[in-house]
Amino acid sequence: MSKDESNALVVEGVCTAYDKANVLENVSLTAAPGKITCLLGSNGSGKTTLIRSILGLTLPNKGSIRFRGVNLTGLPTHRVIAIGIACIPEGRRVFAKFTVEENLRMGAYQESSNAEVAERLARVYETFPRLAERRTQLAGTMSGGEQAMISIGRGLMRAPKLLLIDEPSLGLAPILVQENFNLIRHINEQGITVFLVEQNVHQTLAISDYGYVLSKGRVVAEGKPQELGKTKEVHDAYFG
Repeated sequence: MSKDESNALVVEGVCTAYDKANVLENVSLTAAPGKITCLLGSNGSGKTTLIRSILGLTLPNKGSIRFRGVNLTGLPTHRVIAIGIACIPEGRRVFAKFTVEENLRMGAYQESSNAEVAERLARVYETFPRLAERRTQLAGTMSGGEQAMISIGRGLMRAPKLLLIDEPSLGLAPILVQENFNLIRHINEQGITVFLVEQNVHQTLAISDYGYVLSKGRVVAEGKPQELGKTKEVHDAYFG
């Protein structure tokens, strides 16, 4: 294994089933360190199941998942997170009756140093000045775009080495989608590896370094964005 691969997220031959019906079939992919790797696929292709498998929420019945040389397969979710992985879930999932700051602090619940939590919070507020202005506002009263900021900020409070982002454009107006993707690029420029799971093919390929296409639980294409956008598999999945 190369040094680069030893720091990567490596999924090899993963099969995951619900009620004995396979959702993922022999999925293999690599998210290279310091890069944005995307996973494209339509609804029902198995994208979220792969996220759940990486996080230890739904255990694969075959294959392995490694990150930075550590075998994640079979580890409980809290240990996967402690290794340096954070997830921005589909639908944002903010705690509506908590304030903005309470939501953000939830992301650092495993960190025992108050000074470290304060430093991370300051960095999040620097990235999201709007959240700093509204730190005492209840998250449930914020707009969809602002809730997306809370969700991403909460993930950053983990100080992750790898950020899993599931459908960040879901339910957002086009102008906010563009803002979100710009933000993902900015986060990656800070050295955080990003694994981006999305349906929005054009915006996703515009910021990604490498990508995969998932269809009916199988990886059917992979490549650099400029190549992937021209493949039959992408056109069949999105425009067929």
